[in-house]
Amino acid sequence: MEIRCLELKLGKPLQWVICLLNFNELTLRHLFETLDGPTNGPKSYSGNIGKALLTFQALPVTNFKIIVGELPTTDRRDLSKDQMYFLEISQTVRLGNCSDGLARRSPSTLSHSRWLTTANKLLRLYVSSPVPSLKLKQIAEFVMKVYTPNWFNIKSKH
Repeated sequence: MEIRCLELKLGKPLQWVICLLNFNELTLRHLFETLDGPTNGPKSYSGNIGKALLTFQALPVTNFKIIVGELPTTDRRDLSKDQMYFLEISQTVRLGNCSDGLARRSPSTLSHSRWLTTANKLLRLYVSSPVPSLKLKQIAEFVMKVYTPNWFNIKSKH
């Protein structure tokens, strides 16, 4: 909104340059905060799902319902450790099976400025929930059907 204020002050439109990966995060953040509540601090949430993101690593992977979603072809050599985890956990949710190695790995530390990590943790929580709440299902479906394909398309094409 700061850019818009500057436009009003100058009396003319400005060109906005927005990182598409950051723009993609806005939709996930908005949905998450709408369904689970606002943040409590730089690394904590007020809702049940957000609180579970801090402790789920001890939970085993269970039988879970697959979520069909597009997963664009990606060059794995271009991915960081967090991004590789995102690819692998997305494939897990899409195909319905989780390797022991992935089940033992943990996503990076939670931070409100790192929504890729939040997406990783949300999908890992989903595969660890024998009976996920309706809200967790809705968020996981959004991640798989909207956030994930957009993220990999942006990453591979821009």
